Amino acid sequence: MATQTLLPGFALLQPPSLKRCIVSDARLPTNTTTRFHRVHRWFNFIAGFSPEFVHQRCELATLDADSTLLDPFAGCGTSLVVAAERGLSAVGYDPHPIFNRICSAKLPSSDAFGVIQETVEILLKGFDRPVSRSVLTDSQSMFLTKLYPLDILEALLGAREGLLASNLAVSDTAFLMLSRIVDRCSHSQTDGIYKAPTSKKQMVSPIFACAEVANMMLEDLASLDGVDLQQRGKIIRQSSRSMEQVATESVSIIVTSPPYLNNFDYAEMTRMLLYFWGIASSWGDITEKVRRSLIVNTTTALKGQKPLQQVYRNNISELVHEELDELVSTLGERKKDKNGKKDYDFLIYPYFSQMTDVLREAYRVLREGAPIHIVVADAALYGVHISTPQLLQSSMQDIGFRKLKCELMRERGHRWTLAKREGSPLGLGEYHLHGVK
Repeated sequence: MATQTLLPGFALLQPPSLKRCIVSDARLPTNTTTRFHRVHRWFNFIAGFSPEFVHQRCELATLDADSTLLDPFAGCGTSLVVAAERGLSAVGYDPHPIFNRICSAKLPSSDAFGVIQETVEILLKGFDRPVSRSVLTDSQSMFLTKLYPLDILEALLGAREGLLASNLAVSDTAFLMLSRIVDRCSHSQTDGIYKAPTSKKQMVSPIFACAEVANMMLEDLASLDGVDLQQRGKIIRQSSRSMEQVATESVSIIVTSPPYLNNFDYAEMTRMLLYFWGIASSWGDITEKVRRSLIVNTTTALKGQKPLQQVYRNNISELVHEELDELVSTLGERKKDKNGKKDYDFLIYPYFSQMTDVLREAYRVLREGAPIHIVVADAALYGVHISTPQLLQSSMQDIGFRKLKCELMRERGHRWTLAKREGSPLGLGEYHLHGVK
């Protein structure tokens, strides 16, 4: 099918090669190549691995048309899109209300062409019918007005209201389109999709952004030549701590990357869209509606977790109790001397307990001899090194995984050794943790 252009005269957002890239090992755990891949480029996030990494893992496994790939932390859908393009079945889990819709949209059905065209018509009408920021809560308005000129924000709100009043209100494709347009129209710099209001970047008009996004998506759909990715992949919108929808010993390969300890607060990183779409109305609302469903990996997610420390500890493999206990004790002592008094000591048991839940479920659903591949990083909290990959490896050994290896993919400590932070003297890195059932 030929490329369909909605608004002639507008350049594509990122003219891609749409070919598999040959990348260095150090780039495999990063998202830096996604802009060169159809569908993947529709919506990107800094905390993701490359499509090349997933392709490599699939090529080295024994897979066929009856094989299923599972990603317990699906995010924006990198693993699922790769699997679907390769003709595999794919299942992903993600409870985040932004990411699970983005992931779903990146598994388009054969009717996506019509949905995109209808969405453009609705959005263009909405831009011409601006809606006052008075429809926002105080928290939403205070944050969003730092990211946009008022006329642009109200035009985007007009598009939102037009879309929500239409028959495409529940369309994940339409949700992705307007979310990407909202990102492009902001004058604030982005780190993934987190917005730093004081860091400026070039913005574009809503009409221009709409043309970019629509033309990009239409071109990619045309290159799929009628392949219906939705028939091959699905996203389940809940935590992977329980994966009851997946049958025991039904999965042929797992490729995933869980939240890193104290790296990103995935709720805060998406505050712009959570506020814009009205999913959350305040900072506290973000905690209740988003953070509570995610793996506890940052101190902003500790509400209600402190009384459960012993429960979490009891759920963790005894093989790592001694090391975790020492970490908790050391962090508790370090906290006493720090001005911020961050409760890093309360993060350790919840994080490793919840990750243990996911790993136990991963073991249950994998077929005998099937591989699991995890991209994960270590951490430094108040200068205390947390060997996350190695600790997870010990937990996996206790669960029953075999042939376990933990290999450094790239160093990343430079980002965490600023003057205002205490980095680890060992340095930090991202690791490929893998084994078989």
